[in-house]
Amino acid sequence: MAAIDPVCGMSVEEADAPEKLDHEGTTYLFCSSDCKEEFVANPEDYAS
Repeated sequence: MAAIDPVCGMSVEEADAPEKLDHEGTTYLFCSSDCKEEFVANPEDYAS
Protein backbone atom coordinates (compact mmCIF):
# COMPACT_ATOMS: atom_id res chain seq x y z
CA MET A 1 0.00 0.00 0.00
CA ALA A 2 1.35 3.42 -0.93
CA ALA A 3 1.31 6.47 1.30
CA ILE A 4 2.37 10.06 0.71
CA ASP A 5 5.38 11.51 2.51
CA PRO A 6 3.79 14.49 4.31
CA VAL A 7 6.92 16.63 3.91
CA CYS A 8 7.84 16.28 0.22
CA GLY A 9 4.68 14.69 -1.22
CA MET A 10 6.50 11.68 -2.66
CA SER A 11 4.67 8.35 -2.90
CA VAL A 12 6.17 5.80 -0.47
CA GLU A 13 5.39 2.09 -0.38
CA GLU A 14 4.70 1.00 3.19
CA ALA A 15 6.81 -2.16 2.87
CA ASP A 16 9.78 -0.21 1.46
CA ALA A 17 9.56 3.01 3.50
CA PRO A 18 13.05 3.91 4.70
CA GLU A 19 11.64 5.91 7.61
CA LYS A 20 8.41 5.86 9.61
CA LEU A 21 7.14 7.62 12.71
CA ASP A 22 4.12 7.33 14.98
CA HIS A 23 2.82 10.77 15.91
CA GLU A 24 -0.32 11.27 18.01
CA GLY A 25 -1.76 7.90 16.98
CA THR A 26 -0.99 8.18 13.26
CA THR A 27 1.87 6.43 11.46
CA TYR A 28 3.64 8.62 8.91
CA LEU A 29 5.94 7.22 6.22
CA PHE A 30 8.90 9.16 4.82
CA CYS A 31 11.09 8.77 1.75
CA SER A 32 14.23 9.77 3.66
CA SER A 33 15.65 10.61 7.06
CA ASP A 34 15.78 14.27 5.98
CA CYS A 35 12.00 14.37 5.54
CA LYS A 36 11.47 12.59 8.86
CA GLU A 37 13.77 15.07 10.63
CA GLU A 38 11.87 18.01 9.09
CA PHE A 39 8.57 16.51 10.28
CA VAL A 40 9.92 15.97 13.82
CA ALA A 41 11.17 19.57 13.94
CA ASN A 42 7.84 21.02 12.73
CA PRO A 43 5.03 18.47 13.15
CA GLU A 44 2.34 21.15 13.26
CA ASP A 45 3.22 22.04 9.65
CA TYR A 46 2.71 18.48 8.37
CA ALA A 47 0.40 16.49 10.66
CA SER A 48 -3.21 16.49 9.57
